Amino acid sequence: MPALDVVTVPDFTGPAAARFELRTLLFLGAWLQHHGQSRAWPVHLACVGSPPTAVQRMAARARARVTVHAPVDDRWPRACNKLRGFEIAPDTGSILLLDTDTLVLQDLHALADWLGHRIGLGPATFDPIPEAMWRRIFEIAALPYPDAPRAAWYYNSGVVIAPWASGLGARWVTHLARLLAVTGDAFWRASPRAVRFADQYALATAVAETAAAGTPVATMPPRYHARPPLLDEGVVRWDDTALLHYPRLLEPYGETVTALCAWLYGTRLAPWRQRLARALGLRAVRAPILRGHPPARAMWWRAFVHRIHEIVQEFGHLW
Repeated sequence: MPALDVVTVPDFTGPAAARFELRTLLFLGAWLQHHGQSRAWPVHLACVGSPPTAVQRMAARARARVTVHAPVDDRWPRACNKLRGFEIAPDTGSILLLDTDTLVLQDLHALADWLGHRIGLGPATFDPIPEAMWRRIFEIAALPYPDAPRAAWYYNSGVVIAPWASGLGARWVTHLARLLAVTGDAFWRASPRAVRFADQYALATAVAETAAAGTPVATMPPRYHARPPLLDEGVVRWDDTALLHYPRLLEPYGETVTALCAWLYGTRLAPWRQRLARALGLRAVRAPILRGHPPARAMWWRAFVHRIHEIVQEFGHLW
C-alpha cells in the first residue's frame, strides 16, 4: 500500500498561537481516531516556533515527528508559513500537506491508491480577484495564461498532495517570492486584501509549471477536501467526508482549548445540558449547537460538533 508523509504546519509564534494549539490538538486527535490502514503513515508537525506542552504530549501519543522552523518573511502573509512543510526530511515518495484546521474523519489509504504519482488538489470555492489580475499573476510567473475555466486550475491550498520528486514545493516558494516582490504593483493596490491569498495564487502558477514539466495533476474527489460550502450545497455528504477543512468554522464559539471547553461544557450551557452532553453525547444538545446556522448547515454542523466532543472526551486529559 503506498504511503504519504502527512504534514501540517502550526504557527506558535504569532497572535494566533492559542488557536493553532487547539487546531493541532484536534488534528492529532482526529488522526488517532480515524487513521485506519493509514496508521503506519509518518505524521510530521513542522512547527513554526516551539510547540506547547499539550501539543508535545499529543504528538508523542500519535508518534508524530516534531520539527521547529523559523517563520517566513514578516512581509509575507502568515498563511505562507505552510510552505515550511516542504522542509521536513521525507520518509515516503509523496507529501500530504494539510492546513492545521483539517480533521481526518476516515481512513485515507484509498486516496493514496487512487492518486498514484500525481499531484492532487481540490478546486477553490472562492476567488476574490478578477481575470485581469490573474493574467498579471501568470505574467509575473512567466507562464501562458490557461486556456481553461478558472475552476480547472485555481486550487485551495488547504490540502495538497505532491510527489517529492515533482519539485512542487520549491516552485511554490519561488513563485510566491516573485509575486510578493511586486506588492506595489497596480493590481495589488487595486485589491490589497487579496494579498492574504497569495499562497493560493502562487500555487496555481507553480502547479501549472510543474504539470508542464511532466507531473500529472488530478482533482481530488470532494470527500478528500470537504469544506463548509461543499457540505452546505450537498456536493459532499457528511457521512462520505474523509478530510474536512474547516477554516474559521469554530468562530466565535471556541478558538482556544479553554473557550472550546467552555462552549461545550461550561457556562454557555445550562447545567442540565452539561450533564446530558457528558452522559449522552452532544446529540442531546440542540439549541446551543444549531443557533445562528442556516438550515442547510444544521444537520452536518451537529455531527461536526459531536466529533469535536468525542476528541475532547478521549484526549482532553492530555491537554
